Amino acid sequence: MKRFHHKYTLPAILLMLAIAITLLFNGLFNLKRQTTLPPDANSNAIGVELNQSYGYVAMHELQANGISFVYLRSTQGRSFFDDDYLAYRDQILGTKLAFGTSVAYSDESTPQQHYTYFMKKVGLNTGSLPIMVVPAVSERRLVYIKQMAQFTQLLLNIGKRVMVDLPIKYKKYFPAGVSFIITSKREPNKLQYTFWRYTTNGRVKNVRELEDGGVTMLAYNGTVTQYKQKYGQLIQ
Repeated sequence: MKRFHHKYTLPAILLMLAIAITLLFNGLFNLKRQTTLPPDANSNAIGVELNQSYGYVAMHELQANGISFVYLRSTQGRSFFDDDYLAYRDQILGTKLAFGTSVAYSDESTPQQHYTYFMKKVGLNTGSLPIMVVPAVSERRLVYIKQMAQFTQLLLNIGKRVMVDLPIKYKKYFPAGVSFIITSKREPNKLQYTFWRYTTNGRVKNVRELEDGGVTMLAYNGTVTQYKQKYGQLIQ
């Protein structure tokens, strides 16, 4: 059996092994804390969706950690309004973040009721990003889709850009000019989808409220030039 002839050899080896294991665990821990990026894609602009469940989130921290845009949840139907929408919107004014407004479309209110309540609570300051209309129910009955389409037309009528959280197969029911967002593990077709919701369990590094997961994150599905032309400065 081979023996170590120098009394410091074995302790040195054990010390290096311990350091290597420590570095490995630190690396894995830090990796889990990194901002979640889209798989298989080199996305140019990354954003998050925020609502009242997060509490206070400092917008300048988002900007400092590579987030370029934020979607803020606003209304649902004719009675729900997110408690933190206005506070988030006011905060954004002091940053270079682009922002957009999301609306949850209920099956318990008419298109006009949705629109009237939205305008009462949000008004015209909806951000530079398209208004995002999200289904509030899992059913996709045709009458529901058509009513959602009527709501998008009301928004288009006041000069707003609109995007719906539906597959492109529903495009035929919506007015011209409405764009679509997709949820997928792979980068979607750039000609069909404007934005990509690539995770609902992401995290943002160095932003305390968003470091532990559970964050819905989006990527702009286009080039840097296109993003800058449409929505403003890219945060890197």
